[in-house]
Amino acid sequence: MGGREVSLRYCNGAGDEVTTTWREARADLIVEGLPVRIPPSYRGQGHYPGLFWSATNQRTLVYESLLELDRLWLADFDQTVVGIATQPFQITGSGAGAQPSHVPDVLLVHTDRAVTLVDVKPTEFLERPEVRTQFDWTRGLCRDKGWRYEVFSGGDPVVLRNIRALAVGRRPERLPGGVLDQARAVLAPGDVTLSEAVGRKPATCEDVSWHVAILGCLWRGEAWADLRRPLGTNTVLTRAAVVPV
Repeated sequence: MGGREVSLRYCNGAGDEVTTTWREARADLIVEGLPVRIPPSYRGQGHYPGLFWSATNQRTLVYESLLELDRLWLADFDQTVVGIATQPFQITGSGAGAQPSHVPDVLLVHTDRAVTLVDVKPTEFLERPEVRTQFDWTRGLCRDKGWRYEVFSGGDPVVLRNIRALAVGRRPERLPGGVLDQARAVLAPGDVTLSEAVGRKPATCEDVSWHVAILGCLWRGEAWADLRRPLGTNTVLTRAAVVPV
């Protein structure tokens, strides 16, 4: 089934529904919009929906499960991602007979204008025939459109734990003036441990603000650490060769 036979419905930023074709759909417009549906919340449900504040988008996103929340953390930390949408659109076949219909979980737009569509599903469900059929259909549509397609079933728990720890530095605008620049200066000469960086706190800076500023440099990609290992006092921080805008 080609993209011309598939319709796509999304909600723009004003909350108005927009219907177009898969072939003509634009990710840059969709990512600025609202969720095409809100995940339900009810007593006894197996999933845990909620709200996630995205530093990338500077706004709140809905998520349908804790697994989807993990993927949002990874996306928000990814310096190549400039736009994130959850429950971004509904795609529906328009041929004769019963037609597939699907609402993917996450849409990502990257700095190079590449697009990634993500479906989130626990590993134990991946071999179900109906799941494989749906994902194969979506993967084929993405291939025709030149989008990347990803099925996310979980990330490295150590990396995720570290990213959540760094998230205290996601709001640099809330720091006192000049503190972030002072943190950058401490990291500029070369490799230092987290303990050494914290120990170089200016006398005029509060402990909490300094700690947030150091972690904020890591969050923004202005410094690098091996997040595959738990963050600790001996974690080595390396000044990034290129500071992101």
